[in-house]
Amino acid sequence: MRILGVLLLIGGILLGYFGYQKFDDNKAGVKIGDLEITAKDESKTTSGYIMMGAGVVAIIAGAVMLSRKGS
Repeated sequence: MRILGVLLLIGGILLGYFGYQKFDDNKAGVKIGDLEITAKDESKTTSGYIMMGAGVVAIIAGAVMLSRKGS
């Protein structure tokens, strides 16, 4: 059970990191003088939020598994 808890913690951290990277890299912009045009990819934003949420759930589950006594 301890190994599964550690794997959940590591997996949760990785999911959170990659979700943040996907969320952060989803926009592009062009600036010409005072005019600035930006575009955002909504599907990457949604999948970034999903990955970060799954990472939080995995971290919590891993922490609970590691904190249990007698397992």
